[in-house]
Amino acid sequence: MSRALFQTTLIVMLGTSVSWAQTETPKSSPSESEGVSLETERVLGSETAAISFIRHGLQSSHRETNLLFSGDLYIDTGYEKSLKALGSEKDVEFWLQQGRFMLRVTPTYSTGSFFVKASAEFLAHVDEIHGEEHIDTDDAWLKIGMWDLWDLQLGRYEGWEVYHKGQGLERDTLEDLGAFDGPDIYEVNYAFYRQNGFGQAALHLYPTDYLRFEVGTVFGNDLGFNSIGVRPAGILDFGMVKLKIAGEWRQQKNQEKGKLQEVEQRGFGGSLQFFFDDPGVALPIQLGVNGAYGLVDKIDPFGKVDEKGSVDTLSLGGFLNMGVASASIGLGYNHTIQGDRQRNDQSGKVGRFVHQQAFASVKHPIVVPQATAKVVFAYARTDLKPGFGNDRINEMYSVRLRLLYTY
Repeated sequence: MSRALFQTTLIVMLGTSVSWAQTETPKSSPSESEGVSLETERVLGSETAAISFIRHGLQSSHRETNLLFSGDLYIDTGYEKSLKALGSEKDVEFWLQQGRFMLRVTPTYSTGSFFVKASAEFLAHVDEIHGEEHIDTDDAWLKIGMWDLWDLQLGRYEGWEVYHKGQGLERDTLEDLGAFDGPDIYEVNYAFYRQNGFGQAALHLYPTDYLRFEVGTVFGNDLGFNSIGVRPAGILDFGMVKLKIAGEWRQQKNQEKGKLQEVEQRGFGGSLQFFFDDPGVALPIQLGVNGAYGLVDKIDPFGKVDEKGSVDTLSLGGFLNMGVASASIGLGYNHTIQGDRQRNDQSGKVGRFVHQQAFASVKHPIVVPQATAKVVFAYARTDLKPGFGNDRINEMYSVRLRLLYTY
């Protein structure tokens, strides 16, 4: 369909009936795989990264009526040594083995230009605890829209990623958590992740082949708090060079009358990424630089400012993925600075916390391209200078082996 019909398409979204829906096969355009097993991702990149890093916001390449099954299985085995400066906080050596099996089911109905698509990701965890066995979900969403023009997404999902950490630092891994008590990397993620208890909706617009937008929202109630939020994001994609930016605002309030407890979060950030990884390139490379700033205002149940919980966070980082023969080498570094408002009147100090996280990784296929082994070595250091209490430095050393099979 011609881009000139873009405005007409928006009217369709509001409910205007359209009887002239075209039935020809949609035009061929760059688009994402339905899973995370893109050929380039088998060689480079973080194979379990946010789907939007691999897809860069593009709509699906599977544009016929069908039912697809895909997923992955990974097992992490790791070791961490955590060094803590305070005598009351003991040093720790931690052994880890955990993993999960994920089954993705993706039905699609397409009339040519219009489509309806859904996806559900079912998780079975390797490291179950007796009496707490459960199967849960990652994605569970529905999309309706028109190919290459727009779509509306409802359900449970992740927004478009704009801060990518590379071929390590997978979420909630040893190296992602870093040193004890260090502030988390801010990734424009107050309203980015899959939500627990809250509803999500997002409008995606594709005005040109190289420019695309997402306007994501969060709405609902969880654990006694009402929440509303919005997270617009944009991607300017020239193939080898991609600029990704996002901003967000979110508010949570206690649902009980008389309780003044609330949290307001806002932030912005982005990345500039380069992809020299076309098939046939002798030395394929992906690299990028990231930056994001977030601000949290926290009010306690009595209407007073929670000075320790009200923080501002600046994160800066970069990643490099490089293919060498059949292996992939990944490097990454992130520097996070966080401050609170808890002022010590005697010293004039307020809390200031710095967290440095670095990693190096090597990944190689095992027998078949869909199976890989990856070793991640990581170091983290956090300099903690609270307004009250002792300054201290905590460190973390870790190594992790991930065995992954995608299908």
